Amino acid sequence: MIKKTKNIVLSSSFLLLCACGGSSENEGDIISSDPAVCASQTAQNEALWDYLQTDYLWSEQLNTSTNPSTFDSLSDLMTEVKSQVELDKYSYVVTAQEYEDRYLNASYFGYGLANKIESNGLLVKYVFDDGNAAAMGLTRGSLITKMNGVNIEEAITNNTFDYDALLGPEEEGYTVDVTWIDLNGEEQTGTMARATVSTNTILDARILESSTGKVGYLAFNSFIERSAQDLDDAFSLFEQEDVSELVLDLRYNGGGYLNVAKQLASQIAAENVLGKPMFNYEYNKNRETNSVDFELNNNQPRLNLPRVVILTTEQTLSASEVVINALEPYIDVQVVGTSTGGKPVGMDINQLCDHVVFAINFKMTNSAGYGDYFDGLPADCYAEDTINSDWGDTKDPLLSEALYLLTNNSCSTTQTSQLPKQKSLYNNFGLFDKNTI
Repeated sequence: MIKKTKNIVLSSSFLLLCACGGSSENEGDIISSDPAVCASQTAQNEALWDYLQTDYLWSEQLNTSTNPSTFDSLSDLMTEVKSQVELDKYSYVVTAQEYEDRYLNASYFGYGLANKIESNGLLVKYVFDDGNAAAMGLTRGSLITKMNGVNIEEAITNNTFDYDALLGPEEEGYTVDVTWIDLNGEEQTGTMARATVSTNTILDARILESSTGKVGYLAFNSFIERSAQDLDDAFSLFEQEDVSELVLDLRYNGGGYLNVAKQLASQIAAENVLGKPMFNYEYNKNRETNSVDFELNNNQPRLNLPRVVILTTEQTLSASEVVINALEPYIDVQVVGTSTGGKPVGMDINQLCDHVVFAINFKMTNSAGYGDYFDGLPADCYAEDTINSDWGDTKDPLLSEALYLLTNNSCSTTQTSQLPKQKSLYNNFGLFDKNTI
């Protein structure tokens, strides 16, 4: 039996690789649990279609001639719905079990790393603490050159590269022999095994010294159920160390639950924002707009910062963008990197028989009324995400630019022009990078 949850703001990535959980202010509904409905695919489709007519954000754009009974699954029907609405890249349906595993339990089945396919290998973007990859010694910036004896550069050059074949079957204990180049330029070898991986949401938290004083650095990867405690732990460190600045790294954070976004934004700015309007839910004509205020429990650690620097890429979406947009009317928010992905919409979580429906049913605006950032939130200082070091290393271009900005109150001379925003590739499902394995 799934938990009844509330609001989620998800990005787009890859179903197989996603894990997320958490909730916000407004509870979703059970569309239907009627045994008669659940026994018939046609009846389930019709129940979903009826729900969309009343609650879907763009219900007026739906083609009234659509016959829901002609679709083989709820997912097929939702795909048709998205084809009718240009702005909807994000609605989807999962099984109740997938929801439990990925959203509430914060786990997935794999090796525990995310990578970027380069011409000479698989460049590691991050690893999860609990995964085989981390245990074997892989880190952000490692370059995987061989898997099970296959030279990846040669395979790419010869057009024989088969990513799925290299990863192997989804079987518990299946192993892959890996050769990689570490950050010191040395070749390493090891064996990874497929297993259930628990996903830590904070990839790095540390104190950096600068001419402006102590700077907290937080690489935060997703707004899921375990994030609340992860954030409390990180902000306890920052509070104890009396940091005067914060660099919040959201470069790969595709979103998650809005109550976690509220917690994070409130912990950053605290007395500057607590009790003030944070954002508004705006629905279709069938529901009234309502607002959410910044809020913390009395014992939660916090900073009272008048300024925050946030690192972003096109993979920064949803709840991550809410944090940026919600804080901007109140404190100085400086964005370093590239434009965000552009997802100012979200959805209630609704149960339909043995599936969970995520259909866009609200958009979000900040206290100043701004929210239509479908083209992304722009960066103030441009920096490209070149993976040349581990988390928290000042050689990282985004972090380096952030520290320059904090010291000089301006962008560096070499990083002042922003490249045109690239169309996001992450418009299928999920919160993890599309090449999480």
